Amino acid sequence: MKISGLNSGLGVGPGSGSPMVDQIVAAESVPVESSKQRRESVIAKKTEFQSLDSLLSKLQGTADSIKMPSGFRKLLVDSSHPDIISGTVSDSAEVGSYEMEVSGLARSDKQLAIGFPDKDKTEVGFGFMRVGLKGSMHEVVIDPGSTLKDVAAKINESSKGVRATVINTGAKEDPFRLLVSSLESGEEAVVDLDPDTTFTDFKNQVKGKNLDVKFEGVDVKRKTNALDDLIDGVNLKVAKAEPGTSVTVNVRHDVDRTSEGVKDFVKQYNEVQSFSHKQGQKDAATGQSGQLSGDSSLRQVGRSLQSAVSSVSLSTAGITTNPKNGELQIDEAKLKEALTSNYDGVANLFANGEHGPGLAARMSDAIRGLQDRTSGAVATRLKGMDQRIKAQDKDIAHKEERMEQRRVQLQRTFANLDSKMAGMQSQGQMLSARIGAPAPQTNGSEST
Repeated sequence: MKISGLNSGLGVGPGSGSPMVDQIVAAESVPVESSKQRRESVIAKKTEFQSLDSLLSKLQGTADSIKMPSGFRKLLVDSSHPDIISGTVSDSAEVGSYEMEVSGLARSDKQLAIGFPDKDKTEVGFGFMRVGLKGSMHEVVIDPGSTLKDVAAKINESSKGVRATVINTGAKEDPFRLLVSSLESGEEAVVDLDPDTTFTDFKNQVKGKNLDVKFEGVDVKRKTNALDDLIDGVNLKVAKAEPGTSVTVNVRHDVDRTSEGVKDFVKQYNEVQSFSHKQGQKDAATGQSGQLSGDSSLRQVGRSLQSAVSSVSLSTAGITTNPKNGELQIDEAKLKEALTSNYDGVANLFANGEHGPGLAARMSDAIRGLQDRTSGAVATRLKGMDQRIKAQDKDIAHKEERMEQRRVQLQRTFANLDSKMAGMQSQGQMLSARIGAPAPQTNGSEST
């Protein structure tokens, strides 16, 4: 009688369940892996749409910066004598030409004391002195043993509106002298000094003066050498006086800076167009097109931006559209020529005015519509992808939970089967021993 190979061909036995469980679970997990691949595809598209959304935001920012005349217009100040008068201008100023003549600069009032042989050894008189600007003097106490350096420190500590400095004149005798200056310039900032008992006599070294300028033949005075409120939006600095010299100050359009603003707008626009164009191009290595190839929302973006561009005639400013990729091309020489000959005409193409909204405003509005969280093509597409990814995450988690439950169930089934097979093998060994037959081998080979 033969009793052999009770588990032969079953692929089970002690420890044999785990590999088979893995194989079964792997076969049944194909739907989970497919779900994960679909999720990765959505994430890849979302990443591309986020890149598009970022490019649109940059374009909108550039458009917003030039959509108003004050943002588009760039001005500069030209001076026929920049060594006499120079200046800066805000873009809100008005273009114009002005004639000026500087008769005198604004100066601070200065009082100079008698000389001493040194600044920190020889004692000066002690007692009281009064110092400050006219009408606002302060009493300064000079202690016995004080030097010029000590007096300067006391004045600076106690008095407002003036500054005391010990200077070395280089004279052979008594070169060190105390100079007290008003911190402000102008005729009204007069240094007032009463040496009283200190014996530090002063004399007026420089008399405070106002800036004296003729502006278009009109006398203009200021207490400083700055003319920040003479022409709206223009800040002028006066460096020196040249009586009899006429200085022409021109506030004019800055063609170079304006063209840079236009070029920046075109650059941002072209980056969006380049992104869209590349989505439809096939990769030479993989033969695959971009993630958003054929996407309806991407096509809507292209239509919206192109509609804004076609609303104005940019060719007059040296700007044309490349029919192959939709990008704008600038002839910089023609752009600058147009700005030089008809600055306002070019400004009207981009900035708002009496004619209505310009290209920049139209572009900004188009992008705002695309990014509208309620109805915008880009915003709703991103929102839809987020919802889809969230649903996929939930579905994948549910499927993985079911697969884990399936794994546990299979492990229990095979464990029970292994237990039963071990019992049958034991019984077979006992039976074989009673009838004298060799015990069956665990690897399934037969014995007679």
